[in-house]
Amino acid sequence: MQPPAFRPTMSYSHKFRFYASAGSGGINVSRKNILNLIQVATSASTTVRLFEAVRLKKVEMWSQPTALGAAPVTCQIEWIGENSPSTVTSDTSMGVRPAHVVSKPPQFSSNRWWCLSGQQEADTLFNLVYPANTFVDVTIDVRLVEMEAPTAGDVPAGATLGTQYGNYLDGITTALLAPIGYNVLP
Repeated sequence: MQPPAFRPTMSYSHKFRFYASAGSGGINVSRKNILNLIQVATSASTTVRLFEAVRLKKVEMWSQPTALGAAPVTCQIEWIGENSPSTVTSDTSMGVRPAHVVSKPPQFSSNRWWCLSGQQEADTLFNLVYPANTFVDVTIDVRLVEMEAPTAGDVPAGATLGTQYGNYLDGITTALLAPIGYNVLP
């Protein structure tokens, strides 16, 4: 007998949570944003991403009204993939019940495909509209870098060498949707 074949590529599914302290009339999330969710600092001003490939499973949002009796709030997810029709899922709060949306990429859309490092990273996957104090969960399948050369991540300001950072869902440039449970990329 010989040892059986095996798959050394580390892979898993994971849910990331983000918090928006301020509202937005529309934030685009690209393939690059999803690939850059976890990065490791290689110096104070450079990072590398840990993900070689990711696939979106679902996006979920909760938007709380500001106070009992206040005007209702709305949150919305719009899927905008290549070769895909625009598909919107929206909800509005009622009384003390928060607006809540759960949405998966439309069937047969490019949003269901794997996002591969270095390929069409500028493509927008979805757009989010939300008020202040919104939580966003993004569930993805992940493949980690194995023998490939690591891809450069975002450029931080004052990162600590070797530290793993969670990145903003909308990227470090706009930085509106902060990761929860991670060191936030500076």
